[in-house]
Amino acid sequence: MIQINNNIEINRPVSEVFDFVADFTNNPKWMPVQSVQKISEGAVGQGTRFKQRFELMGANYDVDCVITAFEPNNKIGFNYAAPIFNWRGEYTFAPENKGTRLTATGNISLLGPYKMAETMFASRIRQLITETAPRLKQVLES
Repeated sequence: MIQINNNIEINRPVSEVFDFVADFTNNPKWMPVQSVQKISEGAVGQGTRFKQRFELMGANYDVDCVITAFEPNNKIGFNYAAPIFNWRGEYTFAPENKGTRLTATGNISLLGPYKMAETMFASRIRQLITETAPRLKQVLES
């Protein structure tokens, strides 16, 4: 299991950062995601489902996503399930200085033949996730 713990301060109000991150159709703007499609009906909240096309280490994967927790301006929990990995995690949002402290935590488990090489892939996967925070900051602050 690969543990994720990443945070960044974004110079925008909590509500603005939360609303942007909660709208998963924004993922291609700051994550290695090519497309997002909401597949459940109704407002975004706990239980909302998405499909994403995700790029990981040069390959594209279709990923099933479900929001597992949804507390406006506080927390978004999620589970991403792809053919080669599962990622269970959450984003938390807290006021800090004049902006927002966004923290991403969770666990990624590689599946199938990749499971045996999890330690080998761990640093690259952590790096990919770490690189998303500055992109999000740039998008929201520009």
